Amino acid sequence: MSKSLVIRERYERTCDSYDELYRGEQYAKYYVALRAVKPRGVVLDAGCGTALLAEFLRAWRLLEDLEAYICLDYSNCMLGIARWKLEVLCDGRCHVVLGDVENIPLKDSTVDIAYSFTVLDLVDNPWKALKELARVTREDIVVSVMRNLNLKDTLKNMGLKTIGATDKDVIFHVKPEELENMLGA
Repeated sequence: MSKSLVIRERYERTCDSYDELYRGEQYAKYYVALRAVKPRGVVLDAGCGTALLAEFLRAWRLLEDLEAYICLDYSNCMLGIARWKLEVLCDGRCHVVLGDVENIPLKDSTVDIAYSFTVLDLVDNPWKALKELARVTREDIVVSVMRNLNLKDTLKNMGLKTIGATDKDVIFHVKPEELENMLGA
């Protein structure tokens, strides 16, 4: 069984307790990332889980200024929670999309900014996921990866700019065209 299928099944079983377990950890990443790359226009949260980023954006009064917020995840259970939250948090500008980051079901250059927090560590092919993020994004891509995995070193060596870190993650920023050049896309 692929790594992403194992992870998906784990999220399906634990989605009801996800917020309680991970809200603080995720919020720390968002704080670091959003200080460096402000959300604007159409935002993609690739691997959105239960829409904790939307909660954070709303708390910081950043959600209201967005043209649209797209919450993408491959867990039906997580998206069910996200859908419920977004009905409360948004005024129709938030969209829930079932899909995975290795095959993003959006047209080219659909979003202005893509955020993907601790997702590349969990997919079968992080390079395919990065190519997909570059394909659908016009302006900025922000990704975080776990500190204790080698992927962070590979991304640094490729030339992705480190914009900060938390206890568990390193956060990177890259422009789509730069990423395409790095990946040979």
